Order: sequence, then C-alpha cells, then structure tokens
Amino acid sequence: MANIQSMKGTIGILTGGGDVPGLNPAIRAITVRALREGYRVLMDDLCRWLAEITGYAAVSLQPNAGSQGELAGLLAIRGWLASRGEQYRDVCLIPQSAHGTNAASAVMAGMRVAVVRSADDGTVDLDDLRRLLTEHDGRVAAAMVTYPSTHGVYEEGIAELCDLVHGAAVTVNNDAGEEGEK
Repeated sequence: MANIQSMKGTIGILTGGGDVPGLNPAIRAITVRALREGYRVLMDDLCRWLAEITGYAAVSLQPNAGSQGELAGLLAIRGWLASRGEQYRDVCLIPQSAHGTNAASAVMAGMRVAVVRSADDGTVDLDDLRRLLTEHDGRVAAAMVTYPSTHGVYEEGIAELCDLVHGAAVTVNNDAGEEGEK
C-alpha cells in the first residue's frame, strides 16, 4: 500500500497544473472548477479509508512535505501529552541514521533530542534504545523512526522497538518518508 508521502506529488498535480505548457488558463479554471467536487470526494474517501485501515480517528493529506509531516506528528504528540497533564515529557528518541529534518522537527516541536545509536547492520541498536529509555525514564515523549530507514534498511526489530517505546507509555512517530523515495 502506498503511503501519503508517496502520493503527495499526485495530489499536487490534481490541485495544481497552472504551469502546464499549452494549457489555456481559462480552460484550466473551468476544468478545475468542474472537477473540484470529484477531487474533494476522492480525497475525503481516501482519508476515511486510511483512518479505517490504521485505526486512527482521522487522517489528513496535509501537510504535503515530509518534514512538515514530521513536525505535525510531533506537535500532535505534544498536544496529546499536554491533554494528559504530561507536558513534562520532552525527550524525542531519534535513530542515528535519521534524516537531519527529524531532529530539527523535534526541536521545533519543543523537544530535546536523544540519539539512538545504530547497530553494525544499520538498524536501530535496541540495547541503546533500552539505555536511553532508562536514562530518560518518565521524560520520553516519542521515538521517531523512519521505516524503512534512511539507508533503506527494514528494521527487523521494529515490533520490539515499538513494544519497548510503548512500554514506556510513549508513542512512535513513523516517518515513512523513504517509502516514496524508492
């Protein structure tokens, strides 16, 4: 199944197209108006289906850029924690192999970054994850994981990683950015 990030260009084409060579702007405006309701229905259906499949209460097709999605996800986590009176949780665990935007997004969301070392095969070092969960016990807000990793590695221990993080009563933000880049 394609993820939202791999579809962002398609959505942009559906809503854009103003610079298509040879397309008369007046015709484009009429075409866009005529198709607007169909696009809206398509995107509403897609959001509903993705929410149903994932079990989320709702899904948004915005923002389009991966780094904006990282920030939006972390801000949602911060809001969720604040709603539970846990705004003191401010540490985001980020793998050493992550994009630079992951750490930047965490800082922009008001979090402190703790880097999880990589194992020799490029996967997340689960022993180091355990160490950081213990070191920052009660302060961890989230772990951000790119899946597959920036190196194109599928984490064989992703279920264990999620169990460890969830066991610390925090969330995993899956930055699925690499899927659309392969």
